[in-house]
Amino acid sequence: MLHPFSIFLLSFFFFVFNSVNFASKKSYASSILILPEKRPSIMNHYDYSLESINDMILKEGGKAIGRINKQKIKKNENLHLFLKRIGFSDKQTNAIISKIKSNYPSINILRKIPTNHEIHYAIPSDNLGFGINFKIGKYKDLYVWQNNSKEIQTKITKRPFKVINNLNKIKITDNFYNSALRSGLPKEIFSELVKILGFSIDFQRELRKGNVFETFYSQKIDLITNEIIESNPIYYISANLKDHNLKFYRFTSRDGETNFYDQDGKSSKKTLMKTPLNGARLSSGFGNRKHPILGFTKMHRGVDFAAPLGTPIFAAGDGIIEYSGWNGAYGKYIRIKHNGTFKTAYAHLSKVYKKRGTRIKQGDIIGTLGSTGRSTGPHLHYEILMHGKQVNPLRIKLPSGKNIPRNELENFYKKQEIINNKIFAMRKKTINNEFAYLKNLN
Repeated sequence: MLHPFSIFLLSFFFFVFNSVNFASKKSYASSILILPEKRPSIMNHYDYSLESINDMILKEGGKAIGRINKQKIKKNENLHLFLKRIGFSDKQTNAIISKIKSNYPSINILRKIPTNHEIHYAIPSDNLGFGINFKIGKYKDLYVWQNNSKEIQTKITKRPFKVINNLNKIKITDNFYNSALRSGLPKEIFSELVKILGFSIDFQRELRKGNVFETFYSQKIDLITNEIIESNPIYYISANLKDHNLKFYRFTSRDGETNFYDQDGKSSKKTLMKTPLNGARLSSGFGNRKHPILGFTKMHRGVDFAAPLGTPIFAAGDGIIEYSGWNGAYGKYIRIKHNGTFKTAYAHLSKVYKKRGTRIKQGDIIGTLGSTGRSTGPHLHYEILMHGKQVNPLRIKLPSGKNIPRNELENFYKKQEIINNKIFAMRKKTINNEFAYLKNLN
């Protein structure tokens, strides 16, 4: 006859190998179980998490506990205050905190518990011990319980997860954002997609109904909760537009730098982004216009993008903050020096996040969209300065980023072929599944 714990283990692994396929109707997925997935070496020091504190106590042979409850950490509350609030005595709370600190002195577990973080617990009584369990970041759990001698035990475990690959297809029917949501593309993948393609596509003027975008990316799924832990990375992007088609592949060079490149190994990046924010519309172009406040015709030496108040503003390229603060009619303003040729300026911000002299990377958030200074409503006034003179950001031809070195192109082509083969297999599988579905209907 099997031991109860053996039965539990068999049940747990049956659950693991029969997890739900998370592919949506419009996003097709290939599911691969990774237990364990290759991650930083520190993860290899931990056992796997279990479904509940009871399961861990059963495995470790600890003191039985009562009903398991769950509550969330309140604002300005640490674990010490939380335990006292839910019913642990001062003596018990102090002993638990001291044990955690002594067992894991180099890991700031207690400082990294965010507001609204969920904690599972069982209060001790005369005949029953206590149990505490909560996630540490995305991939680990902390368990705290008593052994049969009432000594406090702690254990950090890694959460079991699987990786699924998704091939998502977006067909533009109205705007890019709504079309992406209807396709099932996660919001964080959409933001990354816009950032990657932002160097090559003018989203305000080039998109048309019927344009098709394809994204190949992965997701990590928690096998205990069946929830998505995170969506990334993107491996491949394509855009089929009216006048041109684009394909970009993710590649990590020998020096550890990861970027996206076209089929020939040319960088997807340009020196500067033409539109340093997401989800905006072009509200005013470069050139002469009737000023909306002053009332007379005046040269507009930048472009304006209208978007909701508080929209994040990105640094258009690598560089150093040359000016940060109030600048007359520009309101809250940032200017970045990128090199000896180019500078960019961002005006009417509601908040400024970077100080003068700060070195920043392309895509870093430097502030938020606002309506400060001489402004009629929330928008970003964006300028590109070339040798100190403002030029039209939408028309200037910008140099590309760093391409793949010749001595790494062979490796890049091999990676490209692997990605293409995976995409082909997933398309074929989807077509076969759809055919079988239609056949069954008939």
